[in-house]
Amino acid sequence: MIALPVQGRCAFASLHPAVTFAFFTGALLLCMVFAHPLLQVEAVCLAALCYVSFRGRGAWPFIGGLAVLLAVVAFASPLFNTQGETVLFRWWAGRPYTLEALALGASTGLMLAAMMLWFASYHLVMTSDKFTFLFGRALPGLSTVLVMVLRLVPTYRRRAEKLATARAGIGQGPSEGATMGARVRSAGTVLSALSADALEGSIITADSMVARGYGLPGRTHYALFRWGRRDSVVLAAMIGLLGATVVALLMGETAVQYFPAMVVSPLGPGMLVGALCYGLFLLLPTAINLGGRLAWRCSLSSR
Repeated sequence: MIALPVQGRCAFASLHPAVTFAFFTGALLLCMVFAHPLLQVEAVCLAALCYVSFRGRGAWPFIGGLAVLLAVVAFASPLFNTQGETVLFRWWAGRPYTLEALALGASTGLMLAAMMLWFASYHLVMTSDKFTFLFGRALPGLSTVLVMVLRLVPTYRRRAEKLATARAGIGQGPSEGATMGARVRSAGTVLSALSADALEGSIITADSMVARGYGLPGRTHYALFRWGRRDSVVLAAMIGLLGATVVALLMGETAVQYFPAMVVSPLGPGMLVGALCYGLFLLLPTAINLGGRLAWRCSLSSR
């Protein structure tokens, strides 16, 4: 069975690029702004759910790695930060291991995990052609540089794997049980070939862009994406939920203090309403993906 790309099996990825870009921008900004534990846990859980809706079972290794990263950041924070009144125990040279520093580390880890999950989903949805479509006219040079930088690591990793496989096919790769020096020399050869390929590819890309008149005034653009009624509905829902979230949380108490003693704002009505609207906003991609798959299965069963 051939695995379809994300755009072929996820309804959210088929929306207009402006809508998907606006969602990920809002999700990332709110993830960095909100520091209340309830909102951070909500962001991590819904970001993981969104990533699973895009990748399926292939998402779990990445989520598991982020769980380990979260634990490391949380438990390592009190090793360097000794502030806080509640001392859990003392370790090397009598340094205190405090509950407040542990809570701050957990908060930092939650924010980091949520951001990495949203960026992972963003990478699957916002392809280079979508980014160029959005910003190619206004910022042609910057958009091209950003697209090339974002695709740099995965592209050249695949090329390095192909070069290593080709060398192994002709007997030039490191043999089984080879010394470290032999492996380093083989990797250096692959890196040299990869650098030459990168320089040649950059020249070809530059010549192709000049020949196509990229960035010149009056140059026409092929519009691959069209704005539809569904995009208007989703954008209106996003704006409404974002506005309700900000208003409700501004009316409620979301302050968190870690030092010298940890103080978390109580869950008042404004906080609960804001958390509900925030959760509904972050749940939009998952709900759209699940709705699209359900509609697809219904259409197959009706045939």
